[in-house]
Order: sequence, then C-alpha cells, then structure tokens
Amino acid sequence: MATRQLPGTGETFLDHLGHFVPDMEAAHRALTRLGFVQTPYTVHQTTAGPGQPPVPGGTANRCVMLREGYIEVLCVVDPQHPTGARTQRQLERYTGVHIVAMTDPDALARRDRLDAAGFETQDPVNLRRAVPLEGGGEGQAAFTVCRTPADSMAEGRVQILTHLTEDLVWQPRWMTHENGITALRDVVILPADLDEAADRYARFTEAAPQRLGDDVIRLKLARGGVVLTTPAGAARLFPGAAVPPVPGVMGYGLLSDGLPATRAFLEGRGFPVRDAGPGLACLALPASLGSAWLIAEDERAFPWSPNAA
Repeated sequence: MATRQLPGTGETFLDHLGHFVPDMEAAHRALTRLGFVQTPYTVHQTTAGPGQPPVPGGTANRCVMLREGYIEVLCVVDPQHPTGARTQRQLERYTGVHIVAMTDPDALARRDRLDAAGFETQDPVNLRRAVPLEGGGEGQAAFTVCRTPADSMAEGRVQILTHLTEDLVWQPRWMTHENGITALRDVVILPADLDEAADRYARFTEAAPQRLGDDVIRLKLARGGVVLTTPAGAARLFPGAAVPPVPGVMGYGLLSDGLPATRAFLEGRGFPVRDAGPGLACLALPASLGSAWLIAEDERAFPWSPNAA
C-alpha cells in the first residue's frame, strides 16, 4: 500500500535521522548485515541559489529509505569545510545519531516562524546530492534545509527541511528490506534540562509537550514525534543499550510489518535483540553505527504511546 511521504499544509513529519560514523565502509557492512538495502555512497553538494554551480558540502552519505521516512548515515570527507568540521566535532563526542530532521512543506516560511519563536536560524542551505536513476543516468536530489546554530539545539543538528524531488529520493527499488522494517517513528533525545527542553522543542516543533511520567515527555508530530528523557529514562526505554553523553540522541523507534519475523531475521544474523515490553524489541546497534532501536509492529506498543500499557 502506498503511503504519503511528505506533509501537507500545517503538518510536520519526522523525516529522517542521521548517524555520524567514522568509517563509512564499516557502517555499510553493518547495515547490510541488518538487512537493509542502501542508496549509493554520495558526496553532498550545496549551491548558492538557482542556476549556481554546485560545490562540495564537506560530508557524504548513504541512506536507508523506508515507506515512511528514512535513516541517513554520514561521514566527513572534508574536515576543513564548515559542515565537515561541525560534523567531526559532533562525531568526536560519540558515534550515533546527531541529525534530527523534520520536514515542512515550506521550510522558508517555517524559518520565519522559528525566528519569531526565538531561534536564530542559519541561512537556508540548498543541499544537493547525485542520485542514480533506475533506467540509467543520474538526477539531482534537492532539499532546502534550515539549520540551527550548535548552541541553540545542543542535542544535535536539529533542522527543518523541504523536499523538492520526492520521486528521486524515495525510489521503490530501495524501499523493501529483508528485515521487514518499514517506517521511522519517534526519536528519543537526551537534553541537559528536561523542562527547559520541553519548552524549546515545543517552540521548534509547534507541538504541545505531553508528560508521560516523571522523566519522559513526548511532542507528537503529524507523523512520528520527539521524546525527551533523562539518562535513567533512556536506559529504561532501551534495555541493554549504551547511553550516549548528554546532551545527545539515544535512539529511535521503527515499525516492522511483522515483529516476530523481524526479530528472527536479526537474531539469525547474530544481533542480540532484547524484550522491551509487550510487542516491543530493543536492539543496541553495532559500534560502527551507534545508537539503538525500539522495534514494534503496532506503534501503540511504544512506551511513549498514550495507549501503552
């Protein structure tokens, strides 16, 4: 069944999460063992505006495209480039998720609203990356990205973007995976101050925070959401997984089209899947990727769901 990748007017989706890794080949091998088809290795490019020639952007990536959202894996290719240098500084803190990207139909209008809400956003980035076409040749995936300065969202590179080339990014040949994983859901973030972060992320996401316990707060988006918690809360949500330094990103939720089959596949590949509650499994990812997953067949099984037991 086809699903809608991009939000409509007034909606915000959790679009993708980005792992920063020191060794792209090791990360690629880990993702392959995990059962994912991946997009080709591609160096990022930026342009100054329409009609301007692209220039290298300092980083490169591979992506795991899902029926809803995607997972990005990035490495540094030029540590002297401002984006490459910022990525390297974040990577030196820990290997794992550092990008939290939400999508809005109009990133430039959203940027104006962020400025009005007290965020001093950076100039929009016209991001480009080459994408091979299934029938041969190459296209240019295009995005308008509005990033925040490092000191305003210390937990990671939290950004708003607009997709300009949906069909190039979500090509059907990349969207079916052996492990049965189909969709990205909530990201779990570790701020230094839970209450301060709840106010800040409410202004950034334009969503109301909902407290789900002493140390868990969720901001529900039109698709997916942002979960804020403490290190103790993260250790409870993701049993057996290492908790990264604070501030940072702990991990995220994924949906499977059949949890028993997904779990059997991962265990058959030698990955130590743990029970995390009824209808819920946890996997601490290999060191080459960092971070951790919670996997469910029904999103009501996630512990931050209002319907969770």
